[in-house]
Amino acid sequence: MSTNRKRLVYVALGILIVTLAMWGIFRGSPTSVETAVAERGPMRVTVDAQGKTRVRDKFTVTAPVSGIMARIKLTEGDNIPRDYPVAEIDPNPPIQRAPAAPRSFNPYAARVFSPVSGKVLRVFDKSERFVTAGTPILEIGDPENVEVVVDILSTEAVNIRPGAPMSIENERQGEPIRARVTLIESQAVTKVSALGVEEERVNVIGEFLPRKVPFGDNFHVDVSILVWESTDALRVPSSAVFRVGEEWGVFVVESGKARKRTVKVGHRNPDLAEILEGLSGSETVILHPTEQLADGSRVRTS
Repeated sequence: MSTNRKRLVYVALGILIVTLAMWGIFRGSPTSVETAVAERGPMRVTVDAQGKTRVRDKFTVTAPVSGIMARIKLTEGDNIPRDYPVAEIDPNPPIQRAPAAPRSFNPYAARVFSPVSGKVLRVFDKSERFVTAGTPILEIGDPENVEVVVDILSTEAVNIRPGAPMSIENERQGEPIRARVTLIESQAVTKVSALGVEEERVNVIGEFLPRKVPFGDNFHVDVSILVWESTDALRVPSSAVFRVGEEWGVFVVESGKARKRTVKVGHRNPDLAEILEGLSGSETVILHPTEQLADGSRVRTS
């Protein structure tokens, strides 16, 4: 081989080595990513909110006339029969009145009777005082006959159906208490959230399945309402899916590279997303993909 030809070969090899070195430098090291495997399994979607218990049949006894009401002798928790006298109201208290023989009740007063048998749930004011007609005196009901009322965003309430299972946290026994939805009220109410945003909210009513529950009237409870479930859903962590315009996408790891894939997402909850199309079981997806990650980027799984 001539000297000139050898020189050309050495120059070409040098250029190739420099090119490969520069390519390796500018190519950079693979991006470290966190991954998960798409798999089939059970999945649930729930609406979680705070609710309150309330006695289902609660009666408020009010003053039938205006006048001076005698001090209420009943206290919360007292059991009383139907037609039991609960209050006395003197509609025409005179400035002076001749002493009368001791009696168990004021003969000039209108007597107020309980409309039902039950337990006194609340006495609004025990003191002797002037009341006007219609003033609430006390509440009567059965504290064991309670239901749960959950205040829910109307956009979430449309996914709830009568009969849907409910579960209520129970710190005393550990196991949640079962209930079911009996009614979704048809009238939404505009309320202002803690952040000052107006929201349309709807009351969802549920009944407890066990007859006796460890809650009384107006107890705050944490409620979970089941709106969908599957025993065999293809699922990935919710952090793997992201918006691609009007569609959803994921990054799949193939031969050490990230490959962008368009997928069809079904149901979602805070932890999982159901994949209907575009992905098969056992494929590896990238969690929390950043904007720097592109189709074809080299990745290293951690």
